[in-house]
Order: sequence, then structure tokens, then C-alpha cells
Amino acid sequence: MARFARTVKTTSRARTDVVFCFDDDDPALEQNRAAAKAGGFPGSVVTGPRKGLAGWTNYVASYAAGSFRHLGSFGDDHVPVTEGWDKLLLEAVAGMGGTGFAYPNDQIRDDVCEAWIQSSDIAEALGWMCEPSLNHWWVDNVVHDLGEAAGCLAYLRDVLVPHKHHVTGKAQWDATYRDAWPHVQHDEQAYKVWRAERMAGDVAKIRALRRGGGER
Repeated sequence: MARFARTVKTTSRARTDVVFCFDDDDPALEQNRAAAKAGGFPGSVVTGPRKGLAGWTNYVASYAAGSFRHLGSFGDDHVPVTEGWDKLLLEAVAGMGGTGFAYPNDQIRDDVCEAWIQSSDIAEALGWMCEPSLNHWWVDNVVHDLGEAAGCLAYLRDVLVPHKHHVTGKAQWDATYRDAWPHVQHDEQAYKVWRAERMAGDVAKIRALRRGGGER
């Protein structure tokens, strides 16, 4: 948390706010609070009943979408490097008519959005930012599928926000990874069901937003 807050503070060039989300039954809750504040970024801390990545993201999006034009999802193991990364991502969404998704180069994968920003109107139209049938896995696949099918997805290869994931050898296998792992099979199946049953309807909602905003 401290590393993420510190790097956001030194590299962001837009009016970026950060919300740190912690489970209130986390035995390391107070240490996490302290770490978030230690980075020096004036973000806020939210605690509550245990939720997965999708649950926490949707919780924050449910109240933030009405106040902010854009929302983003980044883990504490993402480390912004490119100066003005947030401004560049925002400009990419603006270049698509103001409705869409943009994601940086996390130096692991370019075929899905492991960290991204999106216009808030999409979250309001869908009623979620991360597909709610998922807990942790495949949320990035959903975002990529939506943006690609709706024609409003931008990948910024030169905007570096490295993902210091344990698979790269740059992070330890910790409680966050351990808690998410049991949901792999459930989330994979839920993702397949979403693609088969609901994806087309969700894409249509985004396309309608883009037409209303002047899509050509």
C-alpha cells in the first residue's frame, strides 16, 4: 500500500483520488491502514465485511460513479512508473468520445486489462464495474471483451504501470493471493456463462452510450 500510494503521489498528473479497501476482519488491518497513509497520498480508507476484488470494486463504484467522471481499478501490487500515466489514460478515453476503457502496459500481459480506467457512465449503465458473478478472476477478461466488442478499448503500450505479481518473482505469495486462489474454477465458469448469456446485452448498453455521446 505504501509503495502504491507513494508512486501515485509522485507520478500522477490528473486529479486522481485513491480509495484503499480493507476487510475489517483482516488481522493486519491496522498495519494496512498505516501503510496506506505512509505513502503520503491523500487517499481515503474504506473497511467493511470481507469481499473479493469484484465486490470491493463494485462497492466503491456504486457511490463514486455519481461524483467522478472516471473510475479505475488498480491493485496495491501495481507500481505506476510513467509520469502522467493517469492523464494519458484519461486522454485515451476522451479520444474515444468520452465513453470507454483504457489500460496501461503492466509488463505481464497486453491481452487483458489487469489494471484499467473507464468512464463512469459505463458502470452506471451496467450497474457494476466488475461482473458481479465473479469474485476475483476473469474480471479483466470481461473488461477487455466489453471494450473490444463495443469498439472503445485503448491499450497504451508506452504507459508503464508494472504489475509486481508473484508470478514475476517480484512479490511474495501472500494472504491476498491465497484467499483468491480457491475461486479460480468458480470464476472461470461464471465468466463463460456471462459470455454466453449476458455479454451481448452489456455490449449493447455501452454501444448505446457511445451513440448518445456522438459515436460515429
